[in-house]
Amino acid sequence: MNERLSILLVGVGGQGVLGTGRRLGEAASHAGLVTTVAALHGMSQRGGSVECSVLLGPGHGSFPIPGGVDVVVAFEPLEALRVLERTSERTRVILSTATVAPSSLARSGKSYPDVGGIVAELRRRVSNVVVLDAAALAKRAGDRRALGAVMLGALCATGAIPIGSDTLSAEMGSEPARKAFALGAEAVS
Repeated sequence: MNERLSILLVGVGGQGVLGTGRRLGEAASHAGLVTTVAALHGMSQRGGSVECSVLLGPGHGSFPIPGGVDVVVAFEPLEALRVLERTSERTRVILSTATVAPSSLARSGKSYPDVGGIVAELRRRVSNVVVLDAAALAKRAGDRRALGAVMLGALCATGAIPIGSDTLSAEMGSEPARKAFALGAEAVS
């Protein structure tokens, strides 16, 4: 791989964003790719914004440059909107529609915006948006905590990353997580 691929995983505390980024980075390393994984999270409590960047290929720095994100894996719709300034028209977004009202929204007394409107805004700004209800798929797999496995399955199925399905699915520890990975991939295919 000669060019750097920039993947940004975003969500809120408690969704497994950091663990998912770590699993993606480990799979990339096992696939022989130069890999940098960096996490940024403002609140460790449930509800705070969390993001993890996974950079594949040669290059310097541990966070994507503004407009330089190739793929956004959004565990939560509002978090996808929050990082739009780091995307470009060529960016691909994989979005879970399950909402978790961020603590800042709850404190402001505002209601959660319409998810359909969020999806429409994303589609206006980036070239490819994949939408799935990852929380429902994780529940169907038998483990609500397998949200990250669903999202990695969807990411792999899009063909946006140079990591094979077998390599990435090997990072899923439990049977429910492997099933969630397969359901995520199936939802995109």
